[in-house]
Amino acid sequence: MHNNSDDGFGLVPVCFVPGPVRRLLGRTAFRLEADRVVIDAGSSPCEVLLKDVRDIRLSCGSIIIAGIDAAERKLNCGRRAPQIFQLLQRLKAEDDEFAGFMQNKGPVSPRHGFEFMLRCLEFRALPYVRAVEAVLKTAADNCLTDIHLEPVASDRVKITFRQAGEIKSGPEMNLFQHDRITARLKHLAGCLSHIADTAQEGAFRHGGISVRVSTFPAGSGERVSLRIISPVRFKNVADLGWPKAVVSNWLENIRDQRGLFIISGPVGSGKTTAMYATLSELSTADNALRVVTVEDPVEAVIPDICQSSLDQLKEKDLSQAFKHLLRQDPNVIALGEIRDVKCIREALQAGLSGHLVLATFHAGSIGEAIDRIRQMGGEDLLVLSGLKGILHLQLRRQNGIIVSDAEFALFDGKEMRKV
Repeated sequence: MHNNSDDGFGLVPVCFVPGPVRRLLGRTAFRLEADRVVIDAGSSPCEVLLKDVRDIRLSCGSIIIAGIDAAERKLNCGRRAPQIFQLLQRLKAEDDEFAGFMQNKGPVSPRHGFEFMLRCLEFRALPYVRAVEAVLKTAADNCLTDIHLEPVASDRVKITFRQAGEIKSGPEMNLFQHDRITARLKHLAGCLSHIADTAQEGAFRHGGISVRVSTFPAGSGERVSLRIISPVRFKNVADLGWPKAVVSNWLENIRDQRGLFIISGPVGSGKTTAMYATLSELSTADNALRVVTVEDPVEAVIPDICQSSLDQLKEKDLSQAFKHLLRQDPNVIALGEIRDVKCIREALQAGLSGHLVLATFHAGSIGEAIDRIRQMGGEDLLVLSGLKGILHLQLRRQNGIIVSDAEFALFDGKEMRKV
């Protein structure tokens, strides 16, 4: 489906500009946009928002637009009035349908949201802009953390999304629609929309969420990954749903010790959420600490905490940024994610210098986290003396509901001891 129209007017917005003779005959100059009609009234153009239109009538070569304010405006269109009337009715119906979806105060289910995305692709006006808006609202309403658009054939694109750590399937769309939605997402993220043979990354904010966009060229088209970052919903660690013993042991140890504490877990297990809840609690306690983060990028704003985004720094290097930050002597440093040996080395050194360092790390278990650190090139002496504990997170299903589970272990320089 290429969203072509059979009315002969082309894409919206559509401009109607009568020539001098037709103007003398009373023809009206106007422009139809996705959500309004702009009427050329000489030196003072008049805008009529479609949401404020009560009725549209066709009468003897003219179109009468009646507003909710009881005012009526006349468009003298001549012989093309019937086609313009149908187009205007369609734009009004689309605007009402889209507004009804976006203004729905209740949460929109993923199924309904993705189905409405496909419906938007049939719109005459702004089909791809509105389809992306529908997807982002669906993501925000359902706390989706990831959305993936994957071309799996020359005419088929699969949609999957992650909700509460679980991967679910959405509807499919064709490659033509996918290419244009991808172009829209690239535009929002500050990427180059016309380049499809190079991997690109970008980010943008939409309402209360942040969206990280990553594209990668594939055989049938570009694979698109969206990381949805919602506002922090937890103000303290106790609200995360962990066992009470884990909560108390975690907070007690990070308040009383210095060194590196790692928050590990697989993708989507809640590592960043746990990090933010911990930092928020540390910064608002009676003995409030100076807390600073180095992230790539900042995923959510935490009140009373100084957060740094790597893309704001000249070096664009996490380990270098971390080294400079030590000179400012914060009490607590949070590293967005340990990605290489330089990062782990700087984090361990900072812990040995008397700072409390928190960092997230991808690993399947506590033992696997230690093994990965060593495999990445972490020096045994640094690991043994600098690493103090690992909090491991895992999502599990309980009575059909995904719940967060956590276990905490302290490192005594020789082995991990669960507490």
